[in-house]
Amino acid sequence: MQNQIAVVGGCNIDISATSYTFLIEEDSNPGYVKTTLGGVGRNIAENLLLLGYPVSMITPLSRDSFLSQIQSRSVKIGLDLSHSFYFDDVPNSVYLCINHPNGDIALAVSCMEICEKLTPDVIASQMDFLNSCPCVVLDANLRADTLAYIADHCHSALCADAVSVKKADRLRPILHRLSFLKVNRAEAEVLVGFPVDDMESVSKASAQLHAMGIPVVAITLGSSGAFLSVGSEAYALPPMAHDGVNYSGCGDAFFAGILHGLTMQKSTLETLRCGLAMAALSASSPCAVSPDVSSEALEQILSDSKEEE
Repeated sequence: MQNQIAVVGGCNIDISATSYTFLIEEDSNPGYVKTTLGGVGRNIAENLLLLGYPVSMITPLSRDSFLSQIQSRSVKIGLDLSHSFYFDDVPNSVYLCINHPNGDIALAVSCMEICEKLTPDVIASQMDFLNSCPCVVLDANLRADTLAYIADHCHSALCADAVSVKKADRLRPILHRLSFLKVNRAEAEVLVGFPVDDMESVSKASAQLHAMGIPVVAITLGSSGAFLSVGSEAYALPPMAHDGVNYSGCGDAFFAGILHGLTMQKSTLETLRCGLAMAALSASSPCAVSPDVSSEALEQILSDSKEEE
């Protein structure tokens, strides 16, 4: 993998509400609300940009009232949207989450109808561009037929995030084409067909995903950390120390950290540590993508965690 990265996936308006105290159902809960940009693909793209990689994103966008916010933020961070597509008859994606006081998600609703607009016929016009990028990141917010079309026509290294339990199955037909897959335990269960609830089953799931043709498999384990398997070498590590503020973007930051480790040709263990360090940086920020992310900050947290060990 080289430096140029294309990301094909969702770009959301994230509306996050966090209660000050224990959530009471069917009642008004005092707390704070913030609106930021999100989406799995977009979050991964911004994390990679902050790490110093040039990133272009292909995403469906609406010419609605949120568009200027999306465009201005993209200009500010240097995210290239010149290959994206614009529509008038559907709103931009919105992700709404309600969080416990510690930042854990209690409930979330996503409205991503616009992703259905990114059909194989639409994405076909960008295949020359995608084939010019050594690495292409996909998220499962895309339609299954669009994912299949990209897998059939793009010869670049494909890296994918399963996004959610409901969307993970969209990746099944293209697993043999993936160079790197990131899932959580519940998403892994969808793809392997058995419970993934302890380290033995995590290892078994990883082995099955390898057998499907995926060289690099990462499985996040929530509060237990994460597991990474590259060929015959595998490691599981607990989370790195952090100030838990917001966990909604940790998986996206973890993905970016793993991709960084792979790009830098780090060992499997050090690549996993990169993913966990990025997740720790994300958890310490109220934003979906921590503004504190940089290659220097990543190296610092990796160094600090080694001293603590």
